[in-house]
Amino acid sequence: MGGASHPRDTPGMPSDTPASPNDVAAARLLSARPRLVAVRPAGEVVPGLEPGLILHAAPPQAWEDMSELLRGGMIGAALNEGLAATPEEAASAAAAGSIRFAAAQDHASMAGGVGSITASTPVVVVEDAATGARAFHPVMEGLEGKALVLGMYEPDVLTRLRWMAEELAPALDRALQIVGGIDAHALMAEGLRRGDELHNRNAATSSLLAELLAPGLAQAGLTPAAADRVFSFIATNPQFFVAVSLAACRLACDAADGVPGSSLVTACGANGTEAGVRISGVPGRWFTAPAEVPEGVLFDGFTAADAGRGCGDSLLIECYGLGATVLAAAPALWPVVGVGEARARELFAGARQTALGEHADYRVPLLDDAPAPAGVDARRVLETGRRPIIDIVMVHRELGRGAVGFGLTSPPAACFEQAVAALDATAPD
Repeated sequence: MGGASHPRDTPGMPSDTPASPNDVAAARLLSARPRLVAVRPAGEVVPGLEPGLILHAAPPQAWEDMSELLRGGMIGAALNEGLAATPEEAASAAAAGSIRFAAAQDHASMAGGVGSITASTPVVVVEDAATGARAFHPVMEGLEGKALVLGMYEPDVLTRLRWMAEELAPALDRALQIVGGIDAHALMAEGLRRGDELHNRNAATSSLLAELLAPGLAQAGLTPAAADRVFSFIATNPQFFVAVSLAACRLACDAADGVPGSSLVTACGANGTEAGVRISGVPGRWFTAPAEVPEGVLFDGFTAADAGRGCGDSLLIECYGLGATVLAAAPALWPVVGVGEARARELFAGARQTALGEHADYRVPLLDDAPAPAGVDARRVLETGRRPIIDIVMVHRELGRGAVGFGLTSPPAACFEQAVAALDATAPD
């Protein structure tokens, strides 16, 4: 967007009152109104997604620098896309450069966990009702058992992914066209009132989405057997909605990107080796440091030494103002990530110290209906020493072992230090 004017900049502000860069960026972030409008193969809708390209969790990383875990996700994506016939062939092609990689967040997309996006990947299409801008995330396969989003590519994982592309995604898309799309913004607001924080708890919002899709699915021409498979998948996947909430987050942050002088965080992720952020005033540039290992509640049979470094684009949702920021809205998740009410309240209060605004419609009932803090100011992160705190699935550092628990993590302080230094270097003398 650069320094161009924007139709939604600082709504309601008197024309003789100059808006600061952060005011402008925050206004753009807050004005996004996401709607779920389609489910399509990524190659049809994701900008710049060429054949042979695999998108992964940010920041960008070359094959030779990837962790074993992320390599597993990329191998699985290559097998699923037909870019290779065996894991060995996929690894060789990646090393030779015939399979290429890029960060999903650089393509208006999100890749949660060890997830990936290739041309045939079915993605939810979330559109800004005001501008028509779009963002994308793969249809969520779930976190139970084996999944590509956990870096696994066993035959049953690939079989499920093929079914999702061939039967589930077309059914969802037909249903959305029949019902005329769904107001994701309203669903997210209601989900917070019903006990979700829209990152690692989406049970209520997923159920609400299923209710709204049901009339369309009933008219989508599915056979009874196909309808049973589709409804069963949605009913047993409490994280189904996270694809929508993450795409909505990307949509809003893209709207806020490219404001000269703004220190608003517009991208954040971890790829299993590094974590990184981008900020509005230095568009397109990642600031990275080694990703931290999350700490939290481990599943039986695992120790802290089993957990790998954080991985996933979903770190951005806390920077938007959801997830652990509003953990007070999701008491059922507290014991899962190892916090109590006092800590949940503290996370909310801490986020307010670095926020640039408030979400008028995203509110936390437990906190007297307080509005969620909106956005993260990288400069305030340095001034307060308070980094964004993210609730996250902890994945085993060894390929094929899957999830080991849930916990909390943060982007390294060095990411924000580099970003602010780069922003200051762009300031006029």
